[in-house]
Amino acid sequence: MATLTIRNLPADVHARLREQARRNRRSLNQEVIAELTRVSGHSEGDRVAAARERIRHAIRETEKIRTGMKRFMTAKEIDEAIEEGRP
Repeated sequence: MATLTIRNLPADVHARLREQARRNRRSLNQEVIAELTRVSGHSEGDRVAAARERIRHAIRETEKIRTGMKRFMTAKEIDEAIEEGRP
């Protein structure tokens, strides 16, 4: 991997990146890499297509779970199941 040094970065840009990194729970370095990746050729169409595929996958997995269920559990049954799983 390459290393990049940025000189004379305006303080306000640094502050915004630092805050954005905090919100995204990433290091400043990870945030800068994410932003550079985002703006360097990954089109919005690519991101939308990837998001749609993740949604389709989640729907398929949810349907697999639902087909195996005879019925939905009540809140009381869920609470009892949680209690049984505790040591």
